[in-house]
Amino acid sequence: MLLFIVLGFSWGLLRGGNLRHLIHCQLHWSGLVLLALLLQLIAFSPLGRQWLSLDPASLHIASYVLLAAFAGANLRLPGFALLGVGLLSNLTVIWANGGYMPALAQHMTWLGISGEGALNNSALIQSDTPLWWLGDIFLLPLPVIGNVFSIGDLLLGAGAALFAYHAVKPSRRVFANGGEP
Repeated sequence: MLLFIVLGFSWGLLRGGNLRHLIHCQLHWSGLVLLALLLQLIAFSPLGRQWLSLDPASLHIASYVLLAAFAGANLRLPGFALLGVGLLSNLTVIWANGGYMPALAQHMTWLGISGEGALNNSALIQSDTPLWWLGDIFLLPLPVIGNVFSIGDLLLGAGAALFAYHAVKPSRRVFANGGEP
C-alpha cells in the first residue's frame, strides 16, 4: 500500500502538485483506520494474543468492516470507490475463509512464513478453499519488502494512488520548461 501511495504522490508532484494541498483534504471517520489497525495488531501479534483471549479471525473481519465503513464515508473523494471495491473483495474472501486470507503455500514458503494462521492473517489455499482466486495469489519476490497480495490489494493500492495523486492537486497542464504559458 505504501508503495502505491508514494507513487501517487510522486506522480502528482511531478505534474505540478504541492503537498501543502493535503491540509485541505477532509477525510471522514479517519479514526476507523486506526481502530482497524489496532484490531489487526491485537489479533495477529504475540503480545495481543497474550493479553486478550479474543478470536483473531473475528477481529480480522471486524477490522475490514471498519475499513469498508471508512471507504464508504469518503466515496466522494477520488480513488475511494476503488478502495471500497478492494476492501469488499478482501472482506468477502476473508469472511468466506473463517477470518483468514487464503494464500498460496509456495509463496508463503518463499517469504519464510510457516504454519497456518499461527501469527499471521493467512491460511494456506487447499483444494476446497472458497474464493481462493480472491486470496493472496500474487507474490512480490523482493528481499526485505517481499510480500503476497490479492486482487483486492491491487484495487486498494490503485485507489490509494489515485487519491494521493489528486490530493496534491496536480496542474491540468504541465509545460516542458516548468513555467507558465
